[in-house]
Amino acid sequence: TMSALDKIAGFEQEVDLNSLVASKHTVQQRHFKVLDKTNSSPLIDINWLFHTGAAADPKGQKGVAALTAAMLAQGGSQSKSYNDIKKALYPLAGSFGYQIDKEMISLQGRVHKDNAAQWYALVSEQLLNPGFREDDFKRLKKELIDGIKSGLKASNDEELGKEVLYHKLYQGHPYESYNYGDLSDLAALTLDDVKAFYAKEFTQAKLTVGLIGAVPESLKATMFADLSELPKGQQSRLSIPDAPVLKGHHATIVEKSAQSTAVSFGFPIDTIRSSADWTALWLVRSYFGEHRSSNAYLYERIRQTRGMNYGDYAYIEYFPRGMFQTKPDANLGRSEQIFQVWLRPLRSNNDAHFATRTALFELDKLIKNGMTEKDFEATRNFLINFVPQMVASQNRQLG
Repeated sequence: TMSALDKIAGFEQEVDLNSLVASKHTVQQRHFKVLDKTNSSPLIDINWLFHTGAAADPKGQKGVAALTAAMLAQGGSQSKSYNDIKKALYPLAGSFGYQIDKEMISLQGRVHKDNAAQWYALVSEQLLNPGFREDDFKRLKKELIDGIKSGLKASNDEELGKEVLYHKLYQGHPYESYNYGDLSDLAALTLDDVKAFYAKEFTQAKLTVGLIGAVPESLKATMFADLSELPKGQQSRLSIPDAPVLKGHHATIVEKSAQSTAVSFGFPIDTIRSSADWTALWLVRSYFGEHRSSNAYLYERIRQTRGMNYGDYAYIEYFPRGMFQTKPDANLGRSEQIFQVWLRPLRSNNDAHFATRTALFELDKLIKNGMTEKDFEATRNFLINFVPQMVASQNRQLG
C-alpha cells in the first residue's frame, strides 16, 4: 500500500500507451542500400560494402582505413575480446573478414543458416560496437607494418612492382598510396585516428548490404534495424579527381638482390565498367594477355616463341594477388583504372629489357591494326564460357 503522502518520481505523469506502442512498432528509416539475393542455399553469405577506403586516408594517416577495417574484422567488440569471438565462431563454422581497396571496404561473412542468428550476434557487435582495444590496435598495426616490410618489400617482388607502378602513375592523387598504408604514417597512427575514421566513413550513406543464401526474415529485420543505428552520413561515394596527365615514357627501377625480375607497365584509362566501351576493351585485353592463359597473344610472342619467362598478361582493372589466383576478386571497383601489362618473372635484366620492348611493340601493333575477325570470334567464344567461372560461388556472385 501507498500513503497519499508518498511521492514517487514520475508517478503523477500521465502515460499515453497508444503512442508508446506506436513508437515500438515504427520501422526505423534506413539510408543504406540492400542487394537481396536470398535463395534456398543453406550457406549464407553477407557482404557489408562501404564505399570508402584507402583513398579516404587523411594526409599523414596513410593506412588508417586498412587499420580501421582490420580492427572491425580482427578485433574485439565492446562486450567480447577477439579471442572470445574466435572461440565462439569456431563451433559455428562461421567466418568474418575484410578486403580493402581505394574506394571500397568489404566486410564479408559466411555461415550455415542454422547458426546464422548466433553468428550474427557475434559479428554485428564487431561491426557496430567495436571494442577499439589498445591491445588489438597494437597487434593489428604491427601486422600491417610487418606485412609491408617482410611481405611486400622483402619477399613479394612481383606485387611490389605492380604497386610501385600505381604509386608512380598517381603522384599527388588519392590513389598514390598503398592500400595498407605508408610505414611512417602507420607508425604514427593512434587509436583516436582509427575511431575518428570509423565515425566519419562508416555511415549508412556509404553502405550497401548484400545477402545471399537462405537468410531468415527475422535475421534480415534485426540486421536492418541494427544498421539503421549507424550515422546517416551525407556522401555516398568518395569524390575522386582525374588521374595526372602523363607525357612520354618513364621507367622506375626497384633494385633488389635477385636473379629474376618482373616488369609492370601501363597508363591510366577512363574506361570503367559503366562505360559503353568496357566490354569491348575487356575482350581485347583477354586476347592480348588473359591472366594465367597460355593461349593469349602476348604469352605466345614472349614465352612460347622466345622462352623468356613464365607468363605475360594484360589488365584493364586492378588485379592484386595475381600470383596466387587465377580469377580477380570482386569489390575492387574504382572511379578510374589503368591499362597494365605484367611480364613475370624474367630470367635476367637482359630478358626484362627485350621482353618489355617486345610487349610495347606488340601493343603498338594491336592499337594500330586491331584484331582479326578470327581472333575476335575465338576470344568471344572463350569469354562466353569463361565468365560463368568468375561467378562460380555464391559469394563471388554477390560481390
